[in-house]
Amino acid sequence: MNKQIFFRIAMPALFLFLISIPASAQSLENLMTVQVPFSFQVNEKQLPAGKYVIKRDPQTPQFLQIHCPEQHVSVLVFTMPLNLPKEAARTSLTFKEYGENRFLSEVRVGGRGVGYGLTRSKAELRLARNTKANTNRAFPDSAPKKD
Repeated sequence: MNKQIFFRIAMPALFLFLISIPASAQSLENLMTVQVPFSFQVNEKQLPAGKYVIKRDPQTPQFLQIHCPEQHVSVLVFTMPLNLPKEAARTSLTFKEYGENRFLSEVRVGGRGVGYGLTRSKAELRLARNTKANTNRAFPDSAPKKD
């Protein structure tokens, strides 16, 4: 019952969003370009290592586009806003690492005090029940650093 209500509300909203993409695709704001030296998952999609461009549409800021032109891979992801102190926020991607599996969990935009949190996928939730996560960050034009 709850799933039916959710889909009745979510599907029209998604449809309206997808219709607006062609009109707003030219107004995407580039948040960062970062080299990720390992494969990782976003939601249920596995993404290869590569140079990624992270963009957002100012009209729908809760959605981020994660794009790797060299690998011809792109994913649109729903995020939750994070308020960060401007002086403490450095532009970075944050990954949760469970053994060999890495999941993008957060996108931070330095100098603005904003971040974008990603929800955990089913695969990540399964791993999190049995394994302690390490945090790994990738910064624009640098190698990832462990926290």
